[in-house]
Amino acid sequence: MAKSCKVLFISAPIGAGHVKAAQSIAETMCRRHDHVETRLVNVFDFFSTFIGKNILTIYFKVLELFPKIYGIAYGWGNESPVALIGRQIISRYLARRMEQYILGYNPDIIVCTHATPAGIISSLLKDKKLTIPVVSIVTDFVVHRLWVYPEIQHYVIANERMGNFLYNHGINSSCVEVMGIPVDEKFSRLPDKEKIMQKLELRSEIRTILIMGGGAGLLPMDKIVQCCENIGIPLQVIVVAGKNKKMYQKVTKLQSKVRNKVQVLGYVDYVNELMVIADLIISKPGGITCAETLCAGVPMLIYRPIPGQEEANTSYLIEQKVALRADSLLDIQFILVKLFVEQPDELIRLRKNSLRIGRPHATVAIADYIYSQAGIRHNC
Repeated sequence: MAKSCKVLFISAPIGAGHVKAAQSIAETMCRRHDHVETRLVNVFDFFSTFIGKNILTIYFKVLELFPKIYGIAYGWGNESPVALIGRQIISRYLARRMEQYILGYNPDIIVCTHATPAGIISSLLKDKKLTIPVVSIVTDFVVHRLWVYPEIQHYVIANERMGNFLYNHGINSSCVEVMGIPVDEKFSRLPDKEKIMQKLELRSEIRTILIMGGGAGLLPMDKIVQCCENIGIPLQVIVVAGKNKKMYQKVTKLQSKVRNKVQVLGYVDYVNELMVIADLIISKPGGITCAETLCAGVPMLIYRPIPGQEEANTSYLIEQKVALRADSLLDIQFILVKLFVEQPDELIRLRKNSLRIGRPHATVAIADYIYSQAGIRHNC
């Protein structure tokens, strides 16, 4: 029997996207290639439970209550030499905690879908503790300097501009592959719209708005539902509250008080079905969510992006003419009137542009690339 080709994915639960990217690639690799064994680990598992839990709690509270502080920290990390020293200290500390685990598993290749594990692995490579290939997969439309490690041999990115950034910061262009952001393979074979409409008991002649706030539900979805009441035409609204139970309850209470039909959902694994029936998605601009909307061809209305990678993702998507931006609830109402009443052709243009730049087969390409690099060492 052939020996398994072992692939270790290391991610971080800072937003759902990083973990989802690792899961999508791992599932695709196992489906497409025999003798592949994958393992997914969370870098926070190597902290004490108390420290890991509190880091995440503080992170999400800062995003919710003090987004400008996060933006300042993001910019500082991209520019300050002190930030580079800080990341080296943290990476070395965590590398000591992870080294024995990695050596014990003995993978043929390591895949990082977050900058923190990329830093940890680069520290081990620099100290000659590891000699195996490593792939960093950036899950946004911009790359932060905390991703940049010359010890890492392979970078997978979403666009050429990110490649220029890496090159200007010392990464050889031969180490960089522009393949897109990995999304669930469901987005490469979108379901029939009419069948989904029937299943969800929605009417195809009425415009459908999908409101999503990410896995943590960081969006005032109840207030956005109320905005949808004020534009003068009937709408049907789907709200995905994710793991935000308070928001789920708020929107549920609204259902009997509004004219429009509103469906509220918690965490779902069929976002592809919801996107294929939506005329517009109102969401935060997380990298994975944005990549999914492009594959589904859904025009995107981005609400109050957080300074940092959300701002950068938003700028890129607006530049590509696939998204619009709202910085207030009044902006949302104004844009809905524009798209659904005054200039409906704009929706068509946004949809066409989304389909043009979407990469529904990115996950397959990335999975095959990782397998090929593992095979160089393992002879898979």
